[in-house]
Amino acid sequence: MMNLFSSVRTALASIWRNKLTSLLSVLGVVIGVTSVSTLVSVGEGLKKDVSSMIQGMGTNVMVIISGKMDLSDPNSMNQSNPANFVSTDILTLDDVKQIQEMPDIEAVSPMSLVAGTMSSGDKKATPTIAGVYPSVFEAMQVLKMDKGKVFSDDTDEKVVVLGPKAKEALFGDENPIDKKIEIGKGTEFTVVGTTAQSSSSASFASELDTIAFIPLNVATELSDGEVKILRIIMKANDNADVSKVKKEISEKLIASHGEEDFTIMTQDDILDLFGTFLNMATALVSAIAAISVIVGGIGIMNIMLVAVTERTREIGIRKAVGATNGAILSQFLIESIVVTSLGGIIGLILTFVIGMVIKAKTSLTPSITPDILIFAVALSIGAGIVFGLLPAMRAARKNPVEALRYE
Repeated sequence: MMNLFSSVRTALASIWRNKLTSLLSVLGVVIGVTSVSTLVSVGEGLKKDVSSMIQGMGTNVMVIISGKMDLSDPNSMNQSNPANFVSTDILTLDDVKQIQEMPDIEAVSPMSLVAGTMSSGDKKATPTIAGVYPSVFEAMQVLKMDKGKVFSDDTDEKVVVLGPKAKEALFGDENPIDKKIEIGKGTEFTVVGTTAQSSSSASFASELDTIAFIPLNVATELSDGEVKILRIIMKANDNADVSKVKKEISEKLIASHGEEDFTIMTQDDILDLFGTFLNMATALVSAIAAISVIVGGIGIMNIMLVAVTERTREIGIRKAVGATNGAILSQFLIESIVVTSLGGIIGLILTFVIGMVIKAKTSLTPSITPDILIFAVALSIGAGIVFGLLPAMRAARKNPVEALRYE
């Protein structure tokens, strides 16, 4: 233990004597640990945001998307035709009707997207315009009405329910109910309602505030009479077995389509899918950021090799008074670990600072978990061991007689 403390003190003294050199050598480790820790913490924060938003929809919400995907294998998307996932001619109104007739389904709504810009006078907004049934507000529990009312199922009236961001862009603090707006090339709509601001703190949940809803019949009219269903959103009864309902819906649609060209996703499926993609993305960018740790480690190895040469006579004296090769090796290895550990500590401090800045300036909330802290410490110590081993071995192998003659 005393030898360990002695080696640590020697390492700190060496760093202090060569402050500029040590700072430059440890800079790569600082940048690497900061980059990796920050990116992983942002990824963890995004996962929590997505989880919060999806869980807010309710445990019995399901979504049907076009295209077949094996939810147990994210790579299945690469094996499918990507065009199917954004196709609007796979899901039909007959599918919606079949689902509506099922006793375990409480609410169901198709969703059709319409391209266009909204305007009111000289003010403009570009929300996501979705053609839906009013039952979408029952199916998606995170959607709440703020003012006004929802349109009816079969209406052909050109009416719209504005999300908070579109309402603010077009009308500011004014009450928009019963006022006129234009969508696209001069098509006039009446505002009949507005949705409430999302109560979730999740950054992804804010996307719900950018949606404006119009009747599906009107969306079909704007699409030249073509029914273009991108998604079907539904909610099972509270006492229903969601997995059983999912299987029944799948059997009905396969019988109707003649093949399984769709995917039914439950809350758990969506959570797993987002989690997998975010993990893959985080791992990729973290691996790229970790290159700076390697660069920093090479710099530290070079500095340690120089230190071994400069301290050749010291090594010879230590060996002359009985120091073993193992003692010399451990001394230089510990010095390398101390240097990289200092870099790791500085990197973690910067990670906390950057996390606070990101939280203050954006809607993201990085999550620095104990696993991230352990990973950062392990990364810096590992760099010290890997890149300090060669200089330490070279020091341990020096001949004591030749070392004492070194000037």
